[in-house]
Amino acid sequence: MSHVYVLTNQHKQFLSKSNEWIDGREAGRLFRSEHKDVAINQMFEANTRNVNLRIELLECPLNTKGQPQVPSEALGDPEIQPGAPEEMPPGTNPEVNPVPAPEVEPDSVPEITPDEPPEIAPEEPPEITPGQTEEDLAQSGSAA
Repeated sequence: MSHVYVLTNQHKQFLSKSNEWIDGREAGRLFRSEHKDVAINQMFEANTRNVNLRIELLECPLNTKGQPQVPSEALGDPEIQPGAPEEMPPGTNPEVNPVPAPEVEPDSVPEITPDEPPEIAPEEPPEITPGQTEEDLAQSGSAA
């Protein structure tokens, strides 16, 4: 075993053994796996906890103590604290907490008030009497 896989995100943070995102300078605390499939499974698990992260596998050689040697270009700002916000701080989401629109009074009087009858009387179907045939109905409908 000459190398291991570690997980890094877009903020140049690394996944620790305790599933926290740290700066990667303490190699003993980093999650690592010599098997790529195990590292990929861990990557999916970490991504399900926070879908905003863009997690990548990073193959690192081992030092004499058997710990991963993280390349200096992969290390981020040492001032990043574990548990720092990822993309944006959580705020109010307008889709989740919509602001109700203010009620506006109507400008004019409605065209029809409930007390007024409609101007056009609805058409009534012709009455059917017992024994009346379809031909009789057609004739009475055209006579009307």
